[in-house]
Amino acid sequence: MALACLLALFLGAGLAGAAGKAQDDGLAFEKQAEKPRPPGWLLPAPDVQAQMASELIPMNKGAIFVPAMSESAAEPPVLVRSADGTAVLNSPTGELMILDPGRYTVMVGSGVESQMTLHEVQVFEGRPTVVEPKWSGLLIRVVDERGAPFRGAYEIFALPSGEDFGIGLGADVTQGETLRTWLLPAGRYMIVRSGETPRARTDFVTVRLLPGELIHFTLVLDEKVGTLRGGGVVPRWEGKTEIENWRIGLRVGGDVLWNRNDHVPGREFGNTFTFSSFMDGSVRYLDPDHLAYGRLQMDVGATLLPSSDFAELQKTIDELDFDAIYTYRILSWLGPYVRLGLNTNLFPGQRFFKDMEQDVVVLDQDLNEVDRLQRPSSIQLADAFDPVEIKEGMGVSFDLSPSLLFDVHLRVGFGARQTLVRSLLIERESSEPSPTCEEAMCFMRGRSSNQLGAEATLIGSARLVRWLMIDTELDTLIPFYSSDASSEPVINWRNTISLRLVWFASLAYVVKLDYNKQLSDYLQFEQRLLLRFTFDIL
Repeated sequence: MALACLLALFLGAGLAGAAGKAQDDGLAFEKQAEKPRPPGWLLPAPDVQAQMASELIPMNKGAIFVPAMSESAAEPPVLVRSADGTAVLNSPTGELMILDPGRYTVMVGSGVESQMTLHEVQVFEGRPTVVEPKWSGLLIRVVDERGAPFRGAYEIFALPSGEDFGIGLGADVTQGETLRTWLLPAGRYMIVRSGETPRARTDFVTVRLLPGELIHFTLVLDEKVGTLRGGGVVPRWEGKTEIENWRIGLRVGGDVLWNRNDHVPGREFGNTFTFSSFMDGSVRYLDPDHLAYGRLQMDVGATLLPSSDFAELQKTIDELDFDAIYTYRILSWLGPYVRLGLNTNLFPGQRFFKDMEQDVVVLDQDLNEVDRLQRPSSIQLADAFDPVEIKEGMGVSFDLSPSLLFDVHLRVGFGARQTLVRSLLIERESSEPSPTCEEAMCFMRGRSSNQLGAEATLIGSARLVRWLMIDTELDTLIPFYSSDASSEPVINWRNTISLRLVWFASLAYVVKLDYNKQLSDYLQFEQRLLLRFTFDIL
């Protein structure tokens, strides 16, 4: 009986001690979890990150953990070498690296191996070894004079040695890009405009990096000519307000041509006026995990020929485009998206005839004649805002950057298209089988349609030199449902080559290819060569 009592007391004491130890461990974990993140970091403290790592350490193995300051995908990978110098592992920051117990050299940093920060660590069985950051982080946000982020280029040199750590780029949030984080040895650095050297006496700024800190640096560049306007340490993501998160932009521009012919052989006598104008407005929401972007573009142009009045203006350009997209970044290069787009025209469309010798016949969808005009001087092809094409989509967005000069962005998912038609007239070829169209010019009424299918969008850009830019955007929909039983794909492809002449003027060559059986049986091809004058308002 006495033995049983002693055993009960022993077990009770043991259980109480175990409970007390568990409580102490829980309190220790809570205190550790409450550790403040190091200065500037976007992620928790190193020990907290290590505890949050979900991977289990196998038997007879240990692990190394290198914490991430910002985001693993935005930071350069870590290189681990064994005691004899053999490379054994290459892994992102913020992830457990499972290794055999022993001594290793951990190399962290941007640039080549000789520029990385070295850490000698000992790996023990059954637990992770957390590498204490001796390196520094640098997050450079490139903006223009109005604070709008863009893909500006710069170079980083160490001081006083002048060692080159490479070229960096800002992020264009309109394409869903994210900033890359530099991991550098602590010290002083010189940031210059791309193409300059450490001997530059203009277009440069300096920054001091301290061990274990992530510095948020804002670099102001002139987007048009690349001049470095200034820079400094600005904690972009700390203390932010709604005003700081939103960016609004507005650009307007245009051109005018006047020409007069007096007794010029082969040309009509009189004045010719040609003008065009455009407006480009955008709103952007900036956040490390969320990207919301909206853009409204209006582009109009017309020509007034000699012996014509203003009622006979002939449209040359008439486009209204609206696009909005929201992306949630699971990784810096991957995330789901939803989008909405709209395309239409602002003004009625007309076609003018000179010395018309045929009647104009309007047909319905069954090729029945519904109207006939006797040798008209003009016909209205569409009302304002007709047709209206609406695009919706959702899926997965990929942000790919194969090099500093090229960007590729891919969106794949499900999409829908609605083409809303009220008054649109589509010309029918005289060669098409119809007795009426053999002796008259025929136009057929368009019809509305709905489509649902798989969509894919490819956006690419190349900045070959500072003043030459090539952009392409290919948008496709392969329908598996269509209200008119058509399975033809919808394709919109726009290509632009921009040559900047001076800060306010550029030469642009635009090629557009559109294939949409709902609007035309033929591939629509359009090309323009524009000398544009641009003025930034916001």
